[in-house]
Amino acid sequence: MSEPIFRIKLYEDVANHILARIQTEQWPPGCRLPAEERLAKEFDVSRSTIREAVRSLQIAGVLRSRPGSGTFVSENAPVILQTRELAAIMGDPGRIADLVQARYVLEPQLAALAARTATEEEARALVEIVDRMRERSDRAGLMTLGYAFHQELARMSHNPVLSGFYQSAASQLRCMRVLDSLTLEVYLDGIGDHQGIADAVAAGDPALAAARMREHLRKDYGTYLRDAGEME
Repeated sequence: MSEPIFRIKLYEDVANHILARIQTEQWPPGCRLPAEERLAKEFDVSRSTIREAVRSLQIAGVLRSRPGSGTFVSENAPVILQTRELAAIMGDPGRIADLVQARYVLEPQLAALAARTATEEEARALVEIVDRMRERSDRAGLMTLGYAFHQELARMSHNPVLSGFYQSAASQLRCMRVLDSLTLEVYLDGIGDHQGIADAVAAGDPALAAARMREHLRKDYGTYLRDAGEME
């Protein structure tokens, strides 16, 4: 079977060349891009192609225009490009073990933070999710509630940066359907794990919450963690 051919539009190729110059700091943040005519000659394309490429990068926030002054590299360009690069890495199916390892590093710390900072109302909300788990005996329902539990726990850490990192990793693993490998029996057995974590958070015990989360992740993702060297 022949491999699919992916065609790239000419303006996208030009945009990639512009991005390469920004990434190598040939055109650093705040730098004014050469005039449209000069870019067209340099890249051997029409001025309309240059305009399309620049417009696409303006929409992405990498470039910005100043009426009467020209087009400049955005001050936020390095962060935007790093985010794009990270998204590409996280979307690579070959990086599943790395994503699981990221969860293994982050989630115990999120659980510990939640144990330190969660309000009584937040702790009750976590227990209520576990109570709803006990009412279910179907895999789909338990998977949804388990995901909700971890999402709620991340929010309870009251650290939007760490929570955001976790959300990205967990969402990508869900998109890759990694959870499909977990059986109904695994989800039923996991109810007790979630109860233990919720109890540790409610008791305000960071060390216990982290330890219980770590053990829970070992049970669900042992294969991937061994591949990442976390089970030795």
